[in-house]
Amino acid sequence: MKKIRLVIPIFLLTAALLPAGDLTYRLEYQICGSAVSRLLLFIPIRVYYEASAAIDLTARLRPDGGAAFSYAGIPRSAYILRTLGFSGKTLALLSADRDEEDGRLFVDKLLLQWHKQAPEFAERVKAIKKFPHRLTTTGPEAFAFERDGQGFYKNFAVGLEPRYRYHPAKTGIYFNVFPTLAELLKLLNHRFTPGQAGAQFGPFPAEWTSDGLDFSADLNRVAALLEKAVKSMVTVQQKSPFCLHFRVNASTAEEIEICGESFPNVPLWKGFIIKEVFRRVRLRPADRALLDDELWIGIRNSKGQGGFGRLQLKMIDSGEDKK
Repeated sequence: MKKIRLVIPIFLLTAALLPAGDLTYRLEYQICGSAVSRLLLFIPIRVYYEASAAIDLTARLRPDGGAAFSYAGIPRSAYILRTLGFSGKTLALLSADRDEEDGRLFVDKLLLQWHKQAPEFAERVKAIKKFPHRLTTTGPEAFAFERDGQGFYKNFAVGLEPRYRYHPAKTGIYFNVFPTLAELLKLLNHRFTPGQAGAQFGPFPAEWTSDGLDFSADLNRVAALLEKAVKSMVTVQQKSPFCLHFRVNASTAEEIEICGESFPNVPLWKGFIIKEVFRRVRLRPADRALLDDELWIGIRNSKGQGGFGRLQLKMIDSGEDKK
């Protein structure tokens, strides 16, 4: 009887120290860019490009704050919305969803929203070509990766694949939204806490500076997935590294928020420069579990051409809208 009374407290203590089941996250990105110009002074050029995808994930937390993430579903359709050619008169919309009806409703809503948000492009569109896809899975994992205790992302597996409704016919337009999502996560592989790797977590100074960052390799891998012409004709090379300047924006017993920013104006390619970079990380101090990891990068030239990329991995309530 004494042995049983001894075992029960040990069991309860062990259970309290372990994560209470899987956590739920949403990973999503958006890339948006545009250009209005003239070729040889009199040929108008109007180009618009937007891509986005979102995935819901379950995560098994590890004692060091790291986690293993695995696919749980998609909350909405993935899509690419872009003009074709130089005149901007034809709009192509590629979409992918598990459910055909959900995909159709999403596309209709997206087009209405786009007409309001980008009227300077929408009012010149004469034809819209829709390319619906069914989301399929190839390989043992639909989408999976790991985050180690230092906040670095690795060991990616991407098996989600949009399949054109009229497969084996092809659209001729790149639709690599899920490999792009995995590649974008690698942009977060830099330290956001002060000190050396493996250093004790907190307390933090008022401000600190990251190591020098060079996004050239990551941006080239992403660009190669976006457009065939980019893959063959464009190679970006960041002229010099830049640093993010971090600070603790908020701190309570429940969470700590770390924000970093930089306005580097670093040249990348033919007049395009990195104008601003923001990163925000929210953690739960008790177990170092990730609550939110968000990155924003703005790239433009002196004429205002270019755009932005946004990536976010956020813990969500398990009851949020999921398919």
